[in-house]
Amino acid sequence: MGLADKAQEILQGFDPKKDSPNNSNNNLPDGEYDMVLNSVSHKVSDRTGTEWVSLECEVIAGELAGRKEFVGMFFGTGSEFVTNKAIKSMAQAASVFEVELSNDDWEDEHSLVEGLQPAIGSQFLLKIVSSPNKKDPSNPYRNFDFIGYEDEENNDDPFATAGGQTIEISDEDIPF
Repeated sequence: MGLADKAQEILQGFDPKKDSPNNSNNNLPDGEYDMVLNSVSHKVSDRTGTEWVSLECEVIAGELAGRKEFVGMFFGTGSEFVTNKAIKSMAQAASVFEVELSNDDWEDEHSLVEGLQPAIGSQFLLKIVSSPNKKDPSNPYRNFDFIGYEDEENNDDPFATAGGQTIEISDEDIPF
């Protein structure tokens, strides 16, 4: 990758008139994105020893296509709230990816990564919502919802309603 390619990648979404080059936060803005799951990995911080499961997600449609979002799920932080939220998020993600996690998969972070390997390549919607961080206002909390695409059976019928019912059209309804 040459310098021009790297500059194009790094400057995507960067506004030199508004954004600081000292801010390494390259997160996607709040919103809902069509994504694909590129990888699932077990991470450990060299500095703190904190462990988490990282989901590498990539935007596949729209003006931010190609941008990545790394969703980290922390299970052993000592905070019951954070652990409970991570468990629910992982269960939601697995459901959307149509992967059934067994009790053995929930043994630890490494087991969860192994259990989610079949999900790589899954497409889904990711909703991102930021909320204030009172301790560090410059670093808001990021909340993620994994959303599955609508039932594909209904998408095959152009006359199906959201409830799956077929619309009947008579000759009198056709304008020509």
